[in-house]
Amino acid sequence: MDVNSLLEKMPGVTYQLMRNPAGQCHFAYISPWVESLLGFSHQQLLQDASDLLSAIHPDDYRDVTEAGISSAERGIDWHYHFRLLRPGNNELWLNAFNHGEQLADGTLVWTGYLVEDSERRRLESELIASEQRFRTLVEQANDIIFTVDANGILGYLSPNWQDKLGYAIDESINQSFEEIVHDDDIPACNAYIQAVISGAEEVKDIEFRVRHANGAWRWYTCRASCIQDNSCQQPHLLGIAREITEQRRQREKIARMARHDMLTNLPNRAYFYELFERSLALSSQQNRSLAVLFVDLDYFKPVNDTYGHSVGDQLLIHVARRIKSCLRDTDVACRTGGDEFLVLANDLPTVEIAHQVATSIAERIREELAKPFAIEKLKLQITASLGIAIYPAHAEQSGDILRCADRAMYQAKTDGRDRVRIAECEDGKASEN
Repeated sequence: MDVNSLLEKMPGVTYQLMRNPAGQCHFAYISPWVESLLGFSHQQLLQDASDLLSAIHPDDYRDVTEAGISSAERGIDWHYHFRLLRPGNNELWLNAFNHGEQLADGTLVWTGYLVEDSERRRLESELIASEQRFRTLVEQANDIIFTVDANGILGYLSPNWQDKLGYAIDESINQSFEEIVHDDDIPACNAYIQAVISGAEEVKDIEFRVRHANGAWRWYTCRASCIQDNSCQQPHLLGIAREITEQRRQREKIARMARHDMLTNLPNRAYFYELFERSLALSSQQNRSLAVLFVDLDYFKPVNDTYGHSVGDQLLIHVARRIKSCLRDTDVACRTGGDEFLVLANDLPTVEIAHQVATSIAERIREELAKPFAIEKLKLQITASLGIAIYPAHAEQSGDILRCADRAMYQAKTDGRDRVRIAECEDGKASEN
């Protein structure tokens, strides 16, 4: 069977589209399926592709053409989901997959196929069942195509496996996926395999880490469907896996930005309050205690006004580091804004121990912050005033506890700064430590 005969039997429309330097387009090859699927004359398109290209939906036309031209100029794979207006103005959604390249004379060439969106899963199954028919397209695919049986044994891997992950295909076939997937992700992957094979509805795509041959962990997302192998009558998965390491990194960065102070990298006010509420609820359930320390820097404003915000920001960064160095592993510090910080000392068995631990932490912080800071050849000197409130001795609600710590901190300011004060249980006065 010659190549054209093979391509003509493939579902969907295979094609090779060429655009000369003058901007004129024609199909060097397009399968006869184009007439039944899209409603355009096969012979006419071989002469002039403009009728089909101009039928791309006006809202999609610019994005499709710009992305397609860019893919050919850069010599990369290209995939796009768009609408086409068939003759008679019937709208049809299509998925196009192709590989672009630019010839020496400037001609742009796209080789690929397009299918109706509803055909996508059937075509994914056909890629393995008819591997020989689709080999050219599979070799150009950017994603990893694979099969895995119910026991997690890999049965097929697309040719780009070694390029993507560094392992030889022959060494990976008939091996368990568990050999290269992160231990923490294996249970979820096994559950995903069983869910797809059992035909569970609404099985969402799964994300997991894969170890590259160089030892680096890379994130992948996978979509799979269940297919039947006629040779052994055992169901297995046909999957497409795409690397999303950078996307995961960006998502984690955004999530971190939402929960941390961008300057000091400490938890921000909102995240601290969330942790505080959880710790408070747990302490109440377990009849334990906790303490909150309110830390306010003394003489920070003169430094900021004299040397500028850049020096002030660096000073805050150093302050945050020193505060963290004074904490236990279970404690949490945050910057609430400006030159104010909060510390949560949790998981304390009694009020008495909470008093001892909080006082010890506060004194260490006070002493550390009283030491000079060397920033941009400057020797800067500040101090800190700290207030302590203990649950449940001083208050039982989060807002009340914070207000007690705040009042104690202001008492430390009033008493001359560079001091630690503890809230009073009854009359709100601060006692000297």
